[in-house]
Amino acid sequence: MLRTLALASLLLSSSPLFGALLSDAGAQDDRVERARALFTEGQRAYDAGRFDEAAEKMKAAYELTRSADLAFNVGRVYERMSAYDEAIRYFRLYLRHGSPDDAARADVEARIAALQAAQRRAREQVYVAAPSNDELTQEARAFFLRGVAMYRRRQYDAAMQAFIAAHRFAPLPEVLYNLAVTSEKLGSRQDAIDYYREYLRSLPENAPDRGAIEREIRRLRGGS
Repeated sequence: MLRTLALASLLLSSSPLFGALLSDAGAQDDRVERARALFTEGQRAYDAGRFDEAAEKMKAAYELTRSADLAFNVGRVYERMSAYDEAIRYFRLYLRHGSPDDAARADVEARIAALQAAQRRAREQVYVAAPSNDELTQEARAFFLRGVAMYRRRQYDAAMQAFIAAHRFAPLPEVLYNLAVTSEKLGSRQDAIDYYREYLRSLPENAPDRGAIEREIRRLRGGS
């Protein structure tokens, strides 16, 4: 959910990404103008895929305005970057200081839960919980859990075979991700890239680990 609020004479028209920037009623003109410029620069950087720059600009605008709705948008930038701690921090600022309705609060709480899950997965390296019973056959679940067990024992060849078998029954995102990570462990760089790309295609646009996966693909390709 994106903020498209229009308040006061402060700002720009609402934007499809960031929404309108808010300001304290008594903000001095120079602070308002600086916040407006930072907002615009941050939006431009985001649209160009320069997320580090976008975060810097939008966070600076937030520091000038202390707008709860802008805190949400800063959180969105960090979410896109898979900067889990910072995204959670700004989403919580929004919940604490904003006035979300029930639907908006539920949306942000779901985002925080997804960020925390992605953070745990980054520590664990693979998806360790099998998808729901509705999505996996009994055979696929057995292969998936065997793959996790083999991965944890560092028996990566056996893990790979188990995840491949699970994928035949159920080509789900969790399986694709584990195939990518295991391919990396086996030194199969191109296979890892291919599985990561397929995993990305299976994700919603606001998936909290999208930025992390994109960085990993660039690293595997030899980029920065």
